[in-house]
Amino acid sequence: MPFLKTTRIATALLALPLTGSALAATWQSTVVVPTSVEYDSNPLLLPSGEKGVTRTLIAPDYTLIGNFGRDELRFGLGLHVLRSSNTNVVDNREDPDISLGWQRTTERGQFGLLARYNESSTLSGTVLDTGVVTTDGTQKLYTLSGNWSQAVTERSTLSNETTFNRARYDISSLTGYDELANVSTWTYAWSERTDVYTRFGVRRYEPEQDLTATASNSYSPAVGVKYRISENFTADAHLGVNKVSGPQGGRRGEGGVSLLYTGARTDASLTVERSTVASAQGGFAQLDQVKGVWSYALDELTRVGADAAWQDSKGQIPNTLQMYSVWASRQFSPYWDLRLSLMYKERQQDLQGDATATIVGLTLTYRYPDI
Repeated sequence: MPFLKTTRIATALLALPLTGSALAATWQSTVVVPTSVEYDSNPLLLPSGEKGVTRTLIAPDYTLIGNFGRDELRFGLGLHVLRSSNTNVVDNREDPDISLGWQRTTERGQFGLLARYNESSTLSGTVLDTGVVTTDGTQKLYTLSGNWSQAVTERSTLSNETTFNRARYDISSLTGYDELANVSTWTYAWSERTDVYTRFGVRRYEPEQDLTATASNSYSPAVGVKYRISENFTADAHLGVNKVSGPQGGRRGEGGVSLLYTGARTDASLTVERSTVASAQGGFAQLDQVKGVWSYALDELTRVGADAAWQDSKGQIPNTLQMYSVWASRQFSPYWDLRLSLMYKERQQDLQGDATATIVGLTLTYRYPDI
């Protein structure tokens, strides 16, 4: 398998003698292998004629990080293998995930590049998060991004990130696209607890075929504030507007609030946001989202939690998606842990009936320690 072959190559490289400035280099590598068995009562979220599927998944992921003074080199290689009990509903899959990144730290900031290629099912969160309703297909996503940040004064920082995404699909109901995005942010440390910032984002959407969608631009200025309420509690709020060009475009207000709490035993977060994202149904989709996450450590080895999410998509096929889940995990050693989860999904779509699904899963994860 390519995963094992690359692991051997990386290990061989680590064994080579280092000369010159490479003597100062340090390497870290991690291997994570989650293996899951889950039953999904309605993976396609059909209003009627639901067909359940049992899925077996194994997703080995290898990460290699090299530090060379001010430079950091990061390589990632993953493989998502899925076997389905009914391939007429959910197909068997072997999806690769490959990434290569470089980051340099300077006296007053940092800059870097990241390239990634990823394949995934169109039923996965990557596509669902854009409000797309689809059958089981394959998304091929190519990403190239560059980032830069610089301390302008003792209190202010200017940063910029440019990202190019190319998405392609193997089913005719979805529209492939290219998206070029640039986000510039200026941050000012108002006090020890408060940061204020202003942000301006520009995105260009180009469909793969002009017959299914038209090119458009998105402009989104915003202002925000980050506030550290206490050592364990932080808040972030921003407010802005989004303007989309083209016949399906328009202007509307955007913004969001996020709260994060990290305690000795309890972790919790809440996010409420209105945003605009590129959609596989053509053009940009407007999303309203609410997400909540909570977990509690019963002891050093056992943890329980609950997640909830609500999403209203105003794309070409408006729909609302709700998800609720509870889970429990147990660590057996530094290398092994087991997780049991139960999830409920519900989707409401215009001109169609409501669809629901229940997912029960058991995941055993192996983590190899850093080298």
